[in-house]
Amino acid sequence: MTQLRCLNCDAPIVMPARFCPHCGQRTDADRLRFIDVVRDLMHSFVNVERGPLVFAWALLTRPGTVAREYVEGKRRRHYGPFATLAVIVGVTALAVNMSGFQVLAHDWLPAGPANLLQQHFNLLLLAQLPLLGGVCALVFRRASLTLAEHMVLVAYALSMRAAVVALSVPVAFLTASTAPGLWQVVGFWVAWYVYFGWAASQFYAGNPTVSWLRGSVAAAIGHLAIMAIMLGGNAAYEGLISLR
Repeated sequence: MTQLRCLNCDAPIVMPARFCPHCGQRTDADRLRFIDVVRDLMHSFVNVERGPLVFAWALLTRPGTVAREYVEGKRRRHYGPFATLAVIVGVTALAVNMSGFQVLAHDWLPAGPANLLQQHFNLLLLAQLPLLGGVCALVFRRASLTLAEHMVLVAYALSMRAAVVALSVPVAFLTASTAPGLWQVVGFWVAWYVYFGWAASQFYAGNPTVSWLRGSVAAAIGHLAIMAIMLGGNAAYEGLISLR
């Protein structure tokens, strides 16, 4: 076998080892690559060694399984749910605000609240974490999970949803679109209900079909709840303005 020396501590390494047995540094730390920059950024948040593309594929194909493994303690293999959500939401909000893409154009909100939420899109996305987590805690109250454990599933699912929104921005730019169409918005929300129900069927014990349906209902309730809060806040604000 080929024997090399660690670039960090000069300890001998017997290939094909991926990490130095003495200091733990990766053995391929030779020329700095873009993937190393991404890994370093993610490592600072979650302290885990896994390719972001592999993890993104896992969230796309088995989101509930990833969440369940994280709750069960298998945490070194996955990026942390809350750090992941914070990073992706930040990127998504930056893309939306810099492009001017009106993602809320057909969400049945008055112009004033829609413009305000457009400017603070990151807060809108993050506010749904405890809200939908609470809905899941009620809908799946027999699952014997804490609120934080329900929120693990929600954080991973919302991360994927935010990533889809972020990817829609360059597509809109290429097609010279300033806002999604009505049927695109409807399709997005229907896909979200189905995706979250599917994630729930993997995460919660019991009949997968029942969990899928209950998860879809939870996603719909969470969506309606955030809409009701925004519309109620707007009505209260306009009521205060009219009293002045």
